[in-house]
Amino acid sequence: MKTHGTFFEAGDNSGAKKLFCIGQPRSKLKIGDMISVSVKEALPSHRSRVKKGKVYKAVIVELKHKSKRFTHLNRSFGRNLVVLVNAKGDPIGTRVSSLASYELRAAGHAKIASISPYLF
Repeated sequence: MKTHGTFFEAGDNSGAKKLFCIGQPRSKLKIGDMISVSVKEALPSHRSRVKKGKVYKAVIVELKHKSKRFTHLNRSFGRNLVVLVNAKGDPIGTRVSSLASYELRAAGHAKIASISPYLF
């Protein structure tokens, strides 16, 4: 189960590489949840929109843990991935490097789903 203290990878071009979960809405996380993260590793400041040590909001895009869809199919990904967002919920980066699932659109993150390369 992904909870407080889990490391995530950044799935966008905001400049962050590794992120640490410091706040969550409930005990069990799922795709589409918005969490608070701290940046642990980032690109140099002249190439990045984020800074190491700062706290940002993020939306979960992929989880290693198995989750059940509405069609009763279990699915899991190979990594834990998030997309950094601003206070309004718009993505900080301009590209998303992962697949977007229908759960993102159902959770109200249609902008992230629209800039990702594939929707399934």
